Amino acid sequence: MYNLECFLLNFTTMLFKNAFVYRLVKDFTLSIEQLLPKIQDQKFVPTSGIRGSSFGWRPLKGNEGPLVLEVDGRYLMNGKREEKVIPLSAINDLVLEKIEHRKSLERGTLSNSEKQRIKEEATIDLLPRALPKSKEIIGYISPVDSFLIINTPHSSDAELFINCLRDSLGSLLVVPPQLKENPSKYFTQWLLTRNLPENIVLGDQCDLKDIENGATVTCRHQDLSATEIRNHIESGKICTKIGLIWHGQLQATVDTNLVLRQLRMGNRENREEDPESQFDMALAETALTLSGFIPELIRALGGETLKN
Repeated sequence: MYNLECFLLNFTTMLFKNAFVYRLVKDFTLSIEQLLPKIQDQKFVPTSGIRGSSFGWRPLKGNEGPLVLEVDGRYLMNGKREEKVIPLSAINDLVLEKIEHRKSLERGTLSNSEKQRIKEEATIDLLPRALPKSKEIIGYISPVDSFLIINTPHSSDAELFINCLRDSLGSLLVVPPQLKENPSKYFTQWLLTRNLPENIVLGDQCDLKDIENGATVTCRHQDLSATEIRNHIESGKICTKIGLIWHGQLQATVDTNLVLRQLRMGNRENREEDPESQFDMALAETALTLSGFIPELIRALGGETLKN
């Protein structure tokens, strides 16, 4: 039984811990009534038999709840990914067994292509007995500011979410924000000069990279104004990821692809006791915060080339 109260224990104010940010190329004009039946066609179906993976939509609030939640004009969806996991050792053991059996029958040397086919056969044989592993990926469409935000630290999961949306809607044109300049230029300047845009200050972590030899330096829980970091930059390193604090409340790390990770906000007083009301409030506050932070961050990084 899905327990929304347990789900909420994973969050304070921010519903998302990570955010892949995409710009909607065209205005999103579907209403919730138009969107629901389209999403229904891609409802999650568990893996079975030799079907090794599955991705589809499932409710956030109970097994029989709606597949789309609308909060403040934003549409929240939950994608579930399930994959059957076969230990590599099990595949290798079965491949060796099959190769030995084939050799005993044919008394010859197997080609590489035959060995590859045997490996594929072994995988298919083992799939029905493999245990599934699953994860859930939530995201929302924000028509008001033309963003698609996906809560995942992994690009592969974000692509799964987008592809399922495209299958559901027929088409969906989205791109990462197309910035005029490489964000590392700004990250590096901020570390070197400590002259940041209004409302944004340095956090406590960054990643530096030597553009000539590829050597990297990872700084965590450090004072980013320290002389050591300045010395790295003056020796030729650039910043590829930086920790920022916005308005003294939102903390995040930002990389050059504008992926937000380790999103955190200061705790607020819990004004709602009902789990569903808490969830709706968490989504509303998350969307409101990101809709303020992301455009401001984009402007601080020189702005976009793509205009709606």
